[in-house]
Amino acid sequence: MKKLLVSILALSCVSTAFAYDKGEMYVAPALGYHIFDNDFDADNSVEGAIRLGRFFSNTCALEGEFGFTTTDKDNGEDMNASTVALNGLYHFNTDGLFRPYVLLGVSGQFYDEARAAIAGGVGVKVPFNKTFGLDLRVKDILMTDSFNDIIPSAALTIAFGKPAPAVKAAPAPASVAAPAPKAAEPVKEEAPAAPAKVEAAPAPAAVVVAPVDSDKDGVIDEKDQCPATPAGAPVDIAGCPLDSDGDGVFDYLDKCPGTKAGLKVNAEGCFIAVTLHVNFKTNSNIIADGYDKDITEFAAFLNANPSIKVEIQGHTDSDGNDVYNKNLSQKRADSVVKELVKNGVAADRLTGVGYGESQPIVPNDTAENKLKNRRVEAVVK
Repeated sequence: MKKLLVSILALSCVSTAFAYDKGEMYVAPALGYHIFDNDFDADNSVEGAIRLGRFFSNTCALEGEFGFTTTDKDNGEDMNASTVALNGLYHFNTDGLFRPYVLLGVSGQFYDEARAAIAGGVGVKVPFNKTFGLDLRVKDILMTDSFNDIIPSAALTIAFGKPAPAVKAAPAPASVAAPAPKAAEPVKEEAPAAPAKVEAAPAPAAVVVAPVDSDKDGVIDEKDQCPATPAGAPVDIAGCPLDSDGDGVFDYLDKCPGTKAGLKVNAEGCFIAVTLHVNFKTNSNIIADGYDKDITEFAAFLNANPSIKVEIQGHTDSDGNDVYNKNLSQKRADSVVKELVKNGVAADRLTGVGYGESQPIVPNDTAENKLKNRRVEAVVK
């Protein structure tokens, strides 16, 4: 029987089914049930195994296997049982869903002592895809001392190392015989073809001329009432420079924007201020000589700027007490107000305020400095 199984396996490997690739390898973790020989006096047990195989043709594979289990002997002793095997496999129906095979191998059985064995078996493989599959088998192990174990098992096969598919050369093109020459046919005269219809060329597209803005102020020339506006100057819709505060100076030149309406300004748009400074004699509200011209000029300035109002501030030196100096400074302020009114300035635009000796402009330590502190100043409000 053993010789017959070996002969069948050897002869079968000559066939050339093409389900598996030559050189393809696989690994297969397995779980089985080890049925020990009755004469061995050991309990049957679950066995784990790992297999590594390689196909040497499309049907034949060589596989190494290691299995291990633990069991109890009838005498109560624990026993470890391991298997190291080399299996040859031949597969049938290699292009089908179920692929049966036969197995023949040799092994070493390591129980309470080492034993040599041969094994035979049958199984079936069910591929899930090109990589994974199921392997079900039953293996019969015949040991040299006539012990005979049987192990049914199930394994998950994982294929790897598939060779790249061979590229077939393109077939040579078939030779084509040249056709035999045909007798010349008489040439038929044909009427001249009608001239092709020539379509008129499309009319040229209208050229749109962009409006010109020479001074780049955002207002086109045909609407620009102030051409040549300086670059960057803000303009109105007519293209003319803006004068936001209405002082007669364009915004791009105005260094004092927001000037009150009606005030006289210079070329830079700034208010032209005129300072009035009047001195008095000691203990007197009589204006010192030489200030008539200053008062007249200041009155003319106020008349030219009718929108502004002025505070006339009276001051004294430190001679005398505070109350006296306060009253004296008020009288001095009122004296200047009267002179301005005489020169045509409306009284409701003028306010006289006496500050006494509280705001000296220089120290009251010399007669000259005290003269400077006896003064009236006009402050535009």
